[in-house]
Amino acid sequence: MGSARRETGIIHGKFGIGPMKILHLRATNFYGGPERQLHEHALAARGSDAKICVSSFAENGRQPDLLTKAAGDGIPVHLFKVRSAYDLKAIGMVRDYLKEMDIDILCSHDYRTALVGYWARKGTRARWIAFSRGWTKENLKIRAYCLLDKFVLRFADRIVAVSSGQKQKLVKLHIDQGKISVVHNAVRPEEFDKVPQVDLRRRFNLPAEAIVCISGGRFSAEKGQDYLIRAAAQAIKRNDKLRFILFGDGPDIDRVKRLAVKKNCDQHIVCPGFEQNLIGCIKGADLLVNPSLSEGLPNIVLEALALKIPVVATSVGGVPEVITDGRTGILVPPKDVDVLANAIVHLSNDDQERKTLAHQGFDFVKSEFTFEKQSKELTRIYREVLNTSRSSDD
Repeated sequence: MGSARRETGIIHGKFGIGPMKILHLRATNFYGGPERQLHEHALAARGSDAKICVSSFAENGRQPDLLTKAAGDGIPVHLFKVRSAYDLKAIGMVRDYLKEMDIDILCSHDYRTALVGYWARKGTRARWIAFSRGWTKENLKIRAYCLLDKFVLRFADRIVAVSSGQKQKLVKLHIDQGKISVVHNAVRPEEFDKVPQVDLRRRFNLPAEAIVCISGGRFSAEKGQDYLIRAAAQAIKRNDKLRFILFGDGPDIDRVKRLAVKKNCDQHIVCPGFEQNLIGCIKGADLLVNPSLSEGLPNIVLEALALKIPVVATSVGGVPEVITDGRTGILVPPKDVDVLANAIVHLSNDDQERKTLAHQGFDFVKSEFTFEKQSKELTRIYREVLNTSRSSDD
């Protein structure tokens, strides 16, 4: 048995027999939107000629939730046991596995796995596809790694951008747009039917008549929570029934809480931290607000529409590819507190429009953002990358 197998170990399953062996690598400590996208793609690809294994890193002996959930569905998964998030031995481990399993394509899903993938695939026959969802600026170290990510992506055989907006960001980095393919995130509404609705009014001791607005995302500058707090302060003065729940964690959460106090709206706003059952919480809301300054294609917007929850979102990144203003939701400019406040108040006062937008948004994502379409397109890209590489080898 090879060194990669001894050092890391197969947790569950083996590759099936087929012309394409695809290893997806995601660095993650929890199961969120990107993890759900990868999990569902692996399920949807069953029966195709793309044989997929989902892999990740174990830090301090902890198996990521993504692998636990994927293995539970019979998806082949692999765990690379590393000492820390930035253990350089991860490169050798991944390279050994690529060789041992004769992997055709390595897919990276974040800046960390892009850097590992860039080096690990050297000396192997594996091709490299990098998925690009966007970047964060939460601290100096992360910014440095994101800069490295922007540099190494140009060496991938193909880049999959989650929206046309994200593709344009890559083109601005002078990356050849001919190697960039757009494949949207997807959603499966029927799966959400199994998730119990969270009673947000009871859980957070809100009035029965409260109109509950929620948002979700990491508390860092590009997610725009500052602007949501300022807009909420205006909106609450015009409709006292409004209550805001901002799910998520991150370096800016305490500063955002202080801003709510400063704006005298902290009694109407809750920041409870990371939420494991965000789908259940979205189900229990009246309105979802996405105030981001930068996005690839936010899963939470797709999820809200799939749950028939109306959405107010900033017109950034791939959001306009999902939200048509006045039809599938309401679009507002980023950083415009007044317009955001007006949109929230308008929908909070119009129950019928909330219902209309919710149903129209649901119909749109149900037909256009399916995992079947996504998987079909990704499988086509796998074949294209392999066919191109085989032609060049000839």
